[in-house]
Amino acid sequence: MQYTVLIIDDEKNIREGLGAALELEDYTVALASDGKEGLERIQKGDIDLVITDLRMPKISGEQVLAKITAENPGIPVIVLTGHGSIDSAVDAMRNGAYDFLTKPLNLDQLILIVKRALQGRELALKHKELQEELNSRKSFESIIGKSAEMQRIFETVRKAAGSKASVLITGESGVGKELIANALHNLSPRRENSMIKVHCAALSESLLESELFGHEKGAFTGAVARKRGRFELAHGGTIFLDEIGEIDQNVQIKILRVLQDKRFERVGGEETVEVDVRLITATNRDLEKEVAEGRFREDLYYRLNVVHIHVPPLRERRDDIPLLITAFLQEFAQENGKNIEGIDARARAALYKFDWPGNIRQLRNCLESAVVMCSGSIIKLEDLPPTIAGSGEADSIAVPAGITMAEAEKIIILQNLAINKGNKSKTADILGIGRKTLHRKLDEYVAEDRGAT
Repeated sequence: MQYTVLIIDDEKNIREGLGAALELEDYTVALASDGKEGLERIQKGDIDLVITDLRMPKISGEQVLAKITAENPGIPVIVLTGHGSIDSAVDAMRNGAYDFLTKPLNLDQLILIVKRALQGRELALKHKELQEELNSRKSFESIIGKSAEMQRIFETVRKAAGSKASVLITGESGVGKELIANALHNLSPRRENSMIKVHCAALSESLLESELFGHEKGAFTGAVARKRGRFELAHGGTIFLDEIGEIDQNVQIKILRVLQDKRFERVGGEETVEVDVRLITATNRDLEKEVAEGRFREDLYYRLNVVHIHVPPLRERRDDIPLLITAFLQEFAQENGKNIEGIDARARAALYKFDWPGNIRQLRNCLESAVVMCSGSIIKLEDLPPTIAGSGEADSIAVPAGITMAEAEKIIILQNLAINKGNKSKTADILGIGRKTLHRKLDEYVAEDRGAT
């Protein structure tokens, strides 16, 4: 790895001499004649270590150290000092410097300290990368999906999570918008603080305002004590407002003010409360339409929609259905103390063909019911709710656009099998393939679904 070392010293001979010595050790060197120039160079990025004199005009080495410690704590700082300033160097060590050297410098000793500091930085960076990867896996573990649509969502979440930007999550009811919000928080720098959730549609206007912003004692009948609102409770963390499209314009104005000024007053109060929160919202409504029809403030919409994540309905990402089936069967089999080994071809085809207007939530409830109703170890078509079981009794097959030939073949085989009530001989005859080929294909699908989990 090629490291870049920044040398800050107002004595030209010292900084150029150190630069030449470090270049011989194969380091990239940047030079600055004072603290101001050095800090400007750090802001450009790619600096791995700083060597700075303590006594300099304009901005001192102590100030440089304080700035780096506050804004770039991963960059090690080595301070240089004269014999008469050792006490200042010791103070610098207490304030976060990696090490110090006195002038005149011992170059061999300096190079040894530089190598040791950069080795420590590399280990810290690797640990950080591993920790971020671990956090990423933990954050996404409850979201099941391998489809291209879900992979794009995962990538957007990874990019947006580290920012302070507001995120608007849209999609039909039951697609998993709250899980996406959880992932955004769990991957963010705020993950050690609270994530507060509010389902806006469940509360009336007056109750919602009090719930979000709190109230003072006596603000209204029943307000017997001061109550902190959800925005206060989320200070330093994240607040998730589900069904944001349901709130009225009075509450919209107060939310807009929080986003703009990071402050508000409790209901019935005069004291201004300042908060630092990251706002994530979700809705199944078309907010652009709501804005056009005057029901939602345009300025608030743009504030909420800095990053937009649209979660497609399950019918548009059928590739995820086998994974979801397997995960839910395992969950409910364990919950109900049953040994469920799998699901037969007719039931699987019916689940795959159904359009799922209630999305993942409906699929989950369906499979919970199937596990409860199943009397053996294999889920059968008759174990499914009648509305889903009936989806296998059709005389037409829908193949969604944008899938591979192999995926289309799987749909055709499974749905024909369902139409023919599991009769493999009849299915093979209709498809024009041998029965051995059909059996092999079905075995492959079972193995594929198990392997995907």
